[in-house]
Amino acid sequence: MLFIKFITASTIEFSSFFIFSMILFRFQVKEYVLKFFFASIFFSLVSNTLQLESLQEISPLVNVFLFVFLLTIILRVRLLHSIIMVVITYVVFSLVQWLLLSIYLKLDVFDEVLAYTDNAFVVQLSTAIMLVVISLFVYKSNGGFSYIESSSRIYKSNFKGNRFFYLSLFLALLVIILVNGFYLASINLPYYIYLVSVIIIVILVLLIYYSIRKDGGHD
Repeated sequence: MLFIKFITASTIEFSSFFIFSMILFRFQVKEYVLKFFFASIFFSLVSNTLQLESLQEISPLVNVFLFVFLLTIILRVRLLHSIIMVVITYVVFSLVQWLLLSIYLKLDVFDEVLAYTDNAFVVQLSTAIMLVVISLFVYKSNGGFSYIESSSRIYKSNFKGNRFFYLSLFLALLVIILVNGFYLASINLPYYIYLVSVIIIVILVLLIYYSIRKDGGHD
């Protein structure tokens, strides 16, 4: 039963990852939904195997490499562009999950969250729901980046129509940084956790800045 729960929750979580990535970079979701659904099942099985073999520490790294490979093959984009898509999506995904986990622990909804438990499944499903909500907002606000070349992309009209998205993106980043900053300041963690958090946020900001500059030049 736990296996079925894990595969179901992980498949939904990975599917939301792909949906967010495609909408953020303005690809047609319907065209690839079936391929990425089966890819999500594959990722869930890989993740399950890593969990059972006590290799969960390397699971994020394995997932990133597989994400890059699949996006390059399925979407037929350049390797560099695939890496940019995966890194931005994965960092946003991680920040959303970290934020939800922090809220659950801070409000004493959960005492702890361990793999293969109902608590972990709730966090996974909550992350998926949040990513879908963010994806809907990006789509409805005519947001996203369209500088990555592909024959299946939805092109936006102009930069002006995307300003609301950029403003919302900036405010969302600011809120995430502040919330995580206050949370990290309220608990005692090893110094490297703070360093890694700062590095992740800096990388995300730089990649988003690069995407905005490229997108403006593309138009």
